[in-house]
Formats: sequence, C-alpha cells, structure tokens
Amino acid sequence: MEVKKRENWGSTLGFVLAIAGSAIGLGNVWKFPYITGQNGGGAFVLVYLFCIFLLGMPIMLCEMAIGRKTRQNPYGAFRMLEVRRSRLSKVLGWLLIGMGLVMLCSGKWGFALLTFAASALVLKLGFAAVGLFSLFAAMLILSYYSVIGGWIVEYVYKAFSGQLNVPDVESAEKLFSDFIGNPMQVTRWHLLFLGLAALMIWCGIRNGIERWSKILMPTLFFLLVALLLRGVTLSGASKGVAFFLTPDFSKLTAAGALEALGHAFYTLSLGMAITITYGSYLGRDKNIFTSALWVVLLDTGAALLAGLAIFPAVFAMGFDPSDGPSLIFKVLPATFYNFPGGFGWLWAGLFFLMLTIAALTSAASLFECGVTFLIDQLGLKRSVAVILCYVGIGGFGVLTSVSCATWEHLPGVHGVLEYVFGEVKSKNWFVLLDYVTSNWMLPLSGLFTAIFVGWVWTTRKAGRELRISAGSLVDENLITYLSGFRGEPLYRSSRNHGLTVMTLWGLLVRFVAPVVILALFLQSIGVNLGF
Repeated sequence: MEVKKRENWGSTLGFVLAIAGSAIGLGNVWKFPYITGQNGGGAFVLVYLFCIFLLGMPIMLCEMAIGRKTRQNPYGAFRMLEVRRSRLSKVLGWLLIGMGLVMLCSGKWGFALLTFAASALVLKLGFAAVGLFSLFAAMLILSYYSVIGGWIVEYVYKAFSGQLNVPDVESAEKLFSDFIGNPMQVTRWHLLFLGLAALMIWCGIRNGIERWSKILMPTLFFLLVALLLRGVTLSGASKGVAFFLTPDFSKLTAAGALEALGHAFYTLSLGMAITITYGSYLGRDKNIFTSALWVVLLDTGAALLAGLAIFPAVFAMGFDPSDGPSLIFKVLPATFYNFPGGFGWLWAGLFFLMLTIAALTSAASLFECGVTFLIDQLGLKRSVAVILCYVGIGGFGVLTSVSCATWEHLPGVHGVLEYVFGEVKSKNWFVLLDYVTSNWMLPLSGLFTAIFVGWVWTTRKAGRELRISAGSLVDENLITYLSGFRGEPLYRSSRNHGLTVMTLWGLLVRFVAPVVILALFLQSIGVNLGF
C-alpha cells in the first residue's frame, strides 16, 4: 500500500495538546455543565465517564490508527483500507433500502429520501461513505459552533469594557436576547471568530495548529484552575460541589444516558473526522495508546474542572443550575456580577476568555478536516483550501446567525423542513443542528467506524498499527500482571494470552461499542427497548 508523504507533528506533546484542544471546547465548558444540571448531576457524570472510557477511548484508538495507517483524510482513509467493497457494506446498503421503504410506507417520505440517498452512497462507495458522513458532520458542527464562538468573543469585549453589569438573571437574559436578536451583529462576530480559526491553521500543522496549541492549552487550564479556586471559596459553594459529584439516579433517564453517549462523542471529537485527520499527520514513532489516554484524561479533567468551577459559583449566588444553554450567557454573568469584592467584571472576562480559547482550538480542528480533504482529494494549496472552506462554512453559518433565537428570520427554511419531515420541534435552526449532529450523526459515525475496524479492516490489522511504538504492556496478560505473578515461570507461557489491553480493546470495538451505541440510538428514535 502506497503511503503519501505529508507533514508530521513536531512532537508527541504537540499532537496531544492539539487533539486535546479539539476535544476540550465548548462541549466541556459550555455544554457539559448545563446538560449535567438538567440530568441530575453526579449520576450523569458517572454515565458520561463510563461512555468516555469504555466507548469513547476505544473508538478514538480506531480513528487514530486509521489516520496514521493511511495518511489520508477520512474519505480517502476508508477508501484505501477497504480495497474492494466488502460484503458488509453491501448488506448495510440493502438494509438502508429496506429501512427507506418502511419509512415510505409510514408516510415519512422526507426521512425515506435521506435513507435512500445514504444507501446509494454506501452501495457505490462502501465504507468510504462513512468518511464523507463524518466530514459532513464536522462542517455542519463548525457552521453553528463558530456562531457560538462569536457570542463568546462579544462577551469578552462586554466584560472587559464594563458592559456586562447585570445584577440578576432577568437583566442578563435581556442583554443576551437583544444581542442574538440582532442578526447583523451576530453574523459579524461569527465571521470574525471563524476568521481567527482560519488564521490558526493557515500555516499548517507544525507552524499553525501545534504552535498555537502549545500556547493556548496551558493558558486554558491556568484560567480554569483560577476560576475553580475562586468559585469553591465562596460561601455556600459546597452545595454546588455536592450537586455536581453526588449521583442521583432517579433523575437520570434513557434520554439522559443517550445524551451522555452523544456528549462523549462530541467532546472527544469522535465521529466528526478530526481524530482521523489529526492521526494522519502522526509519525510512526509515536505511541497511539499513551497519546489517546492523555487526550482522554485532559478532556475529562477539563470537563470536571469546568463543572467544579461553575456549579459552586452558581449555588453560592443562589441561581438555578439546570437553566440549560442559558447557564453560560444568562446565569453566569449575573453570578460573576454578584461576586463579593467588586471584581466580578474581571472574573467574567477571564471566564469568557477561557471559553474563547476552548472554542478556538476546537473550531480550528474542525476547520482542518475540510482543508485536509480539499488538499488530499483535489490537490489544492493550503491557502486556497482555507479560503474556500471559510467562504463555504461562513456562508452556511449565516443561517444559524439569523436564526439563533427563533425561526422568525428563516420562515422559508422552517416551512420546507416541516413539509418534508413533518413537525420540527426544535425552536430554531441552531438547536436543530446541534440535536441532529450530537445525538444522531456522531453516534452513527462512531458505530460504523467500530464496525469497520472490528469486522472489515479487522482488529488484527488495526492492532498491528496500534502496537507500533506501544511497548510490551499492551500485550501483557492483565490478570497475571495485576495479580503480581508476572515473571513467575509457571505463567510465562500465558504472557500474551487471555485478557490484555489489546484483546480488551478488540472486544470493546467488535461487540460492546456497536451494541451499546445501537441500543441507545434506537431508544432515542422511539424504539422501546425497555430502558
């Protein structure tokens, strides 16, 4: 198999910080706290951690292995590894046709057309269609992600210029509503933020993403820790810590478990082309296992730090922790304003600055997926690819800019969607995109990636890629190793047999991840599985 030459990361640290930067974004600092508040606190955190380590990390290893083996964007990677269309892809294509017919008979002709289109792609391209699907998900996410990034940059300006003086949630809500209700202003900040992400990747992997990640990621953690220390020292903060860390399973539903799974994929940047793209620039001398573990630990640590920074402050100031997306832009500004000592504006400014860094590193990674695809498939220069992606994503993101409050400014789009798909329950275009990508596209992309690695490329071949520079521990018998009998003559013959890190990974990828993801996904679309 011919492997194309391409730029490599300068160091393992640079790669880990870059991919951690993609993972540590608004999903950790903006979304994780409010969905935790809506789903009962600590119980949701436990399910989220379960999904991260038993589902997220194994699939992250799959995506890194695919990227490094092929040195290609996701579409090119799947196409290279599936030399000829597998029987499984043909079976999948015909299953999609059957699903489309069922939807058509049920009167859901809009969903039937989408399913037929997907079946045609799978039958023609095989699992390369999964690569295209993940790229499409990345571009959709970036189109609204950059709008939120624009909100945050505006709030940094408001905080440090003294315009964020909101003593209560009502005042903060009016300020936020006035802002997002002005489409021109939101669009301007959206395009500015997207431009910052474009500048970050303009100079390539080493001189662009890696260099900036080494500066921005330590800064982000420093600000997070500073905010955490301020929050937990407030009077009444212990109630927030207890809410965040004490499990209450009575408040956790099947929908909440699905949201934990979707968020695990969202926050680890899985199923959205990033890990395969970044992995394609990873040198053969780098240990994928330790790199993935560090990314998971940094990402999870950032999410937990964010929760410990936000909830103690919210409880200490007497606000509601389950206020949803408004937690960041309505509750927290009022929370910071009421901090004792008179420096609420400073803490608000530092918080939104930290949020800007998290958003920017994630947006740059999403942006890079589209750029790498254009460079690999069309042979474009990086500068041209960056400009084309900026124009395309920026233009499509305007739909979110003008409809981030209600459907008022997109009545035609809303009408077409309801005509084709039936009632649209989402209150605006932004909420619709966020729901579809987080709860549908990312889990499905992860599901098909696990099936591809487990049954088409096979865990044997993927495991060979993972073993490169991984050391011997991944093939040690874990039971022998942990029980202290490593090196005992009686057990030497079983050293590479039984439960090892590699065999555990293979079991999770082939059986556990597909079954759990599929079950939760079916539950989410109304198939009652009894949980």
